[in-house]
Amino acid sequence: MVRRCAGKLGCRVMRRVAGSLLALAYCALFHAPAARCDEPDSARVARPDTARAADPDSVRIMPADSTRTTLADTTRAAPRNSVHVAPLSSSGASRPDTTAIGRGMRDTVTVLPPVRVEGPRAAAPTRSTATVTRLERSRLTRFLPSRTGDALLSVPGLELVKTGPWASSISLRGLAGDRVLLMVDGVRLNGVRGHGAQTSLLALDDLEEVEVMSGSNSTLYGSDALGGAIDFVTQRNLFADRLASSAVASARAAAPGDDYGETVRARLGGRHFGFEAAGRLGNLRALTTPQGEIPRSGDREASGMARGAARWGSFVLDYSHRYTAAHDVGLPAFASSSGSSGVYPLQSLELDRLELSGGPSSFLNSARLLAVNLGNRSDFTETTVDSVFVRGHFVATRADVAADRVHTRARSLEPVVELRGPGHLRLLAALREEKAHGPRQTDITLRDNSGAVTAHSIGQGESVPRARRDSWAIGAMASETLLTMRLEAGARYDALRSRTDSSALSTVSSQDVSDHHTSVEGGLSRALGPLEPYVHVATGFRAPNLDERYFDDYIHGGLRLFGNPGLRPERSVTYEAGVRAAEDRLDWVRSARISAYRSDVEDLISFHYVGALYLIPRFQYVNVRRARIEGIETMIDLRLGPVGAALSVDLPRGIDRETGQRLSDAGAPRGVLDLAVSVPRLLPQGTLAARLRWNGAVRDVDTTLARLAFSTVELEAASVIGGVRAVLAIRNLGNVSYREPLSLIPEPGRTVALSLRRSFDFPLGGPGAGEAR
Repeated sequence: MVRRCAGKLGCRVMRRVAGSLLALAYCALFHAPAARCDEPDSARVARPDTARAADPDSVRIMPADSTRTTLADTTRAAPRNSVHVAPLSSSGASRPDTTAIGRGMRDTVTVLPPVRVEGPRAAAPTRSTATVTRLERSRLTRFLPSRTGDALLSVPGLELVKTGPWASSISLRGLAGDRVLLMVDGVRLNGVRGHGAQTSLLALDDLEEVEVMSGSNSTLYGSDALGGAIDFVTQRNLFADRLASSAVASARAAAPGDDYGETVRARLGGRHFGFEAAGRLGNLRALTTPQGEIPRSGDREASGMARGAARWGSFVLDYSHRYTAAHDVGLPAFASSSGSSGVYPLQSLELDRLELSGGPSSFLNSARLLAVNLGNRSDFTETTVDSVFVRGHFVATRADVAADRVHTRARSLEPVVELRGPGHLRLLAALREEKAHGPRQTDITLRDNSGAVTAHSIGQGESVPRARRDSWAIGAMASETLLTMRLEAGARYDALRSRTDSSALSTVSSQDVSDHHTSVEGGLSRALGPLEPYVHVATGFRAPNLDERYFDDYIHGGLRLFGNPGLRPERSVTYEAGVRAAEDRLDWVRSARISAYRSDVEDLISFHYVGALYLIPRFQYVNVRRARIEGIETMIDLRLGPVGAALSVDLPRGIDRETGQRLSDAGAPRGVLDLAVSVPRLLPQGTLAARLRWNGAVRDVDTTLARLAFSTVELEAASVIGGVRAVLAIRNLGNVSYREPLSLIPEPGRTVALSLRRSFDFPLGGPGAGEAR
């Protein structure tokens, strides 16, 4: 079966990638050298504000004491002004450097550590005592996950909350939805409506790396970073030593389910300017489990991006525009045997990002100003079908179709400066305006026993009237090394004001609510031989969103839900202590960490039953719970000759501090083992990889939330043939039927996936320009 699926996938991918490659083939025939495919993704360069190294051949510029290290998954900080050089390849030859533009489009089939040069950078905060898990592109794309969220499941403490294959949000250390802040290139994605940002709005093909910052992070990012923050990095360096251009075309497909995607990207860059553009199409026909296909579970998506950058001396101006849209997104979690269903007719993201950064001056190490214009559209249609009984006898069927069309718009300015002198003092500020509106149309149909329509009505309304939230914040971060002790501290003050106006379509009256919160954090670490113990304490908060404050409408056909303007912000305090391996002390240990954490959360927001009126159950958002979430995390990444091995273990526990009962939504114990080996004698520039993932059971008095323990196996083979990188992966090898601990839908059964990727360099500006050196 696997061989037959692989053959069909190969034909499908070849047909789809042919169209993408056709536009590039003509140039390739005229002496455009094919880009090397054997270089690690982590050798790619940083975004323009970071591209200022003393050596023009440097491939990565990083801040001093940054947590961005060379490893695919690590929490330790690199030493100041360090230079990491990859060892010899398995053939014994060292890897030649390339120009920055040449490395920007590479994929990876190697497991060797990358080359990296550390240097000052203004955009990234200086924090080394906090836990940060960093995933390179090679780690993200391993086993060809179908969606961005699926690529993060190896991170300890991270779970997915799914209502459909496309629709997924993230839970981090037991806190989900808007309690986890999602960002793309430092831009907040969490909005003022809904229950958390959708990870699938960011295509996996666009990602360069992902940083997962576990625990409270409100000192850096303000509201919503209660359980942690995740930054999806898509921007690569656009500048090059010489005028050069490059392009890449890729296609992937998976079966069963007819999941496919294709991406084309082109880039042009020189010493003082750079430009890139990309486009992507994707489609999923249906989610296919071991029991068969799930109805109404497919989706269609398209995305495009254009970006340009210019450099004058030490100043860099970078502008990008991104648009992503997903259509007809099926939500199997809302489906029932009676005919109920849910669908997102449209989920879209439109982002304009403008960044101005400057280099050192007489009193500044660096400075940055980030301006953002972000628009979201969320169309949600829910169909609820119920039976109507009179004196115990069935008399009619009632179908309620509620169609919400929500539009949000956010604009922000965020300046950051780092001062010269002791403490590396970094000053932060933020000014943000968020608006939301959207009508709701309700269609109610009654049918008698014969199926004839006996009543039909259409109503117009607004779940939340036009509303807005304005906020501003100031903060400071400092770090210093005293003898062998590393000290870090920070504080931030946030002020938020939420307002809404009354309207003819809503019963909500005019409201004006203000929230204020101060967040602090501190940490210290000290290297003791090959080990580095550390401790970190931080506070976090989440301000209620506009739904929680002002919602007033029906949900799921017959329940009335009310907002609560008097809600208090959720608050947390996170404590963490651990030991990690110090940098470059053990050749065979790339990274290692064991840590214990505890988060005490106050005033969690949920909805509470407040009684019935005219037989209609009514609920209201309230602050109901004090929770404690704690656990132990262990991670180790080893390099044993040509073999790489990584193991992560997570043991979480959640407790209701008022009743002492266990909380099932804190997650379940789990372990992930990754193995990768370079096999150049078996496959040209080839690697083989395997992953074993085990999850413990989730026990709950509510059987709909209980989950059985499960284990899955994934396999991958990658090679470079004729300049094309080909990857074949088998997910869920045992065809196991299971659900993720917090997911509301079953996971796919055995899936065979195939990916093809080809890169090109085009010579410009003279002989040798753009070629690999």
